[in-house]
Amino acid sequence: VPLMRTGGASNGEFNFPLGALERSDFATTQQWLLLKDKDAAVDASAGVVADIVAACAAGKEVTSSQSWAKEQAEAEARRLRCELGYDSRIVCILGGQKYLGDSSEALVEALAQKLGSSTDPKMKFVTGGMPGVQKTF
Repeated sequence: VPLMRTGGASNGEFNFPLGALERSDFATTQQWLLLKDKDAAVDASAGVVADIVAACAAGKEVTSSQSWAKEQAEAEARRLRCELGYDSRIVCILGGQKYLGDSSEALVEALAQKLGSSTDPKMKFVTGGMPGVQKTF
């Protein structure tokens, strides 16, 4: 789920695939607009991301332009499930090593709290341990 309000790759910079910035079936138009809104309350943005992740974890099929990465994502998911358990619902946390937006760090903190307290116990969060977004999460 790209947090477009934060700038950087999640807003199309650094050769981020533009297809990943198009709304897919797992989010409503209103949710997608909120992900872009830099003036939206941090808690509201974090809540929308948590809702979208929950919808995906519940097994809602992604059928639109997100298919550009489907094979690669499925292969990586199989590898992680071997390590974390086959019934796991794996969420990979990606992000920059530096925060670009004024509220970006607060947004990551709020998102980590919401996802950590309101998700399926089978959900596993994976980061690369890098500074910035991944370390904060």
